[in-house]
Amino acid sequence: MVDRVTVRVYYFGQILLQTPEGVRFSCEKPLDIVIPFTISFEELKGVICEKIGFEISKKISCMVYRYPIPVFGGFVQYQTKYVTDDSSMQEMFSMYFESRGQISVIELYVEFEQSEVDRNIEEEEYDSDSEEEFESNYEAVAPEGEEDQGDGVVAPNVGDVAHALANEDPFEEPSFMRVLLLNVFAINYFDLAVVVVEIPMVADGEFAIGMEFSSREAVMMAVKDYTIRRGVDYRVYESEPLTFYAKCTQYGSGCDWLIRVSMISRKYCWVIRRYNGSHTCTRATISQDHSKLDSNTIAEAIKPLVEADPSIKVKSVIAEVQSKFNYTVSYRKAWLAKQKAVEKIFGGWEASYEALPIWFQAMCNKEPSAIVHFETMSAYQGDEEVTDIRVLHRVFWSYYPCIRAFRHCKPVVQVDGTHLYGKYKGCLLVAVSQDGNNNIVPIAFAIVEGETSDAWHFFLSNLRQHVVTRDGVGLISDRHESINAAIARSNGAWSPPRAFHMFCIRHIESNFLRKFKAPYLQKLVVNIGKC
Repeated sequence: MVDRVTVRVYYFGQILLQTPEGVRFSCEKPLDIVIPFTISFEELKGVICEKIGFEISKKISCMVYRYPIPVFGGFVQYQTKYVTDDSSMQEMFSMYFESRGQISVIELYVEFEQSEVDRNIEEEEYDSDSEEEFESNYEAVAPEGEEDQGDGVVAPNVGDVAHALANEDPFEEPSFMRVLLLNVFAINYFDLAVVVVEIPMVADGEFAIGMEFSSREAVMMAVKDYTIRRGVDYRVYESEPLTFYAKCTQYGSGCDWLIRVSMISRKYCWVIRRYNGSHTCTRATISQDHSKLDSNTIAEAIKPLVEADPSIKVKSVIAEVQSKFNYTVSYRKAWLAKQKAVEKIFGGWEASYEALPIWFQAMCNKEPSAIVHFETMSAYQGDEEVTDIRVLHRVFWSYYPCIRAFRHCKPVVQVDGTHLYGKYKGCLLVAVSQDGNNNIVPIAFAIVEGETSDAWHFFLSNLRQHVVTRDGVGLISDRHESINAAIARSNGAWSPPRAFHMFCIRHIESNFLRKFKAPYLQKLVVNIGKC
């Protein structure tokens, strides 16, 4: 038996909450150390400090580990727990043994206590009155363009994250599942870890030293909005995880506007530490657009419109930007902004597909008699298989009310498919029936790779096994060869006397008209089918 394990230590970084895999740790240079399972909690803290290069006197104030939670269809989501003593550390080792199929290392995030010396140095730096000394620290100019916005919600403090996400009891189901089943839809578990800071209102619309922001993104949005509305511009001199520093593009040529905002860890917010305002310059040229009025800024501005009407026209987006900012943006920029707004509100393509197993698990927890069947396949990087990742191949599902409803419907099932036109291609397959009042009743669904013989076989097999369990039913479809091939492979499940395959007269009518271009014969074809 292996008596050692690799621990990956993240420090001076971030805890990302809302990622497709759940919680994720991030830092510039994670540290890998190998430790025995017999190590004590205090010894572990000493080894971490030694490997990082800190003196033991710089104490670890908080330690959190990340562990996988199996969800529906063989997928996993990551959750966190505290490591506070020898007992909780042994629990961490036990979870590692249970999850070695999904993880190869133990991931830890640590924070250190801030010493009195560090606090004094920090305050001396912020309280410096020497502009020359201050400016000398920021000589490197970042390229112009849009700043990196990050790829997740950043937790301001590891303690807050652990309070929000750690579960003292043995895990039963993800936190959002507990919220869903309790019908507390107004509460977002992840939001509990985010500290919201009100921005002080200033009479003349100018920034002020000491103003506080809840996040780096809030800082950048405020600076962009300020710049756009005044028709001026700025250049970013430093854009780091803990600092944002910018100057007017005409700084040194008649305008002294600059702003520096820093993350203050003990206050869990961003604070303006330096500000020279307001602008004393004017733009050299008059333009219908603004360099800082990018698609991200527009996306934030139009989110309420897109949420109310996701099909809003791009021309309406352009009109809204004109109304709000007095600038006329290009069609392409407005289109891109709308796509980003849709993603912010409803999630991106990758996140939507990642969330499928979670939503199906929620459905099955709420209604255990619902049917869900996943098929996944291996992921490859080049020619090499990635062992820890599975890719969605197909999924079949049917709601229990639909299954029950079919028992009281006519013994007729119609199947058809429609193409998906998003980023990831595929087909949505649907089966419907008809009740005694001639109403259409949907009874089963599937997302597959396309209308192939294998895909239809997957759908029809599950439909026969879980929904259409009685014999003597009629199966109506178009004349697609893949459906015929799937029925031939069904071992008699969709063949007489158990079922009778028929072609849809509307499809025949459409094909006839396409072939012979004779509209006056169209009705005759339909009538022949009804005889």
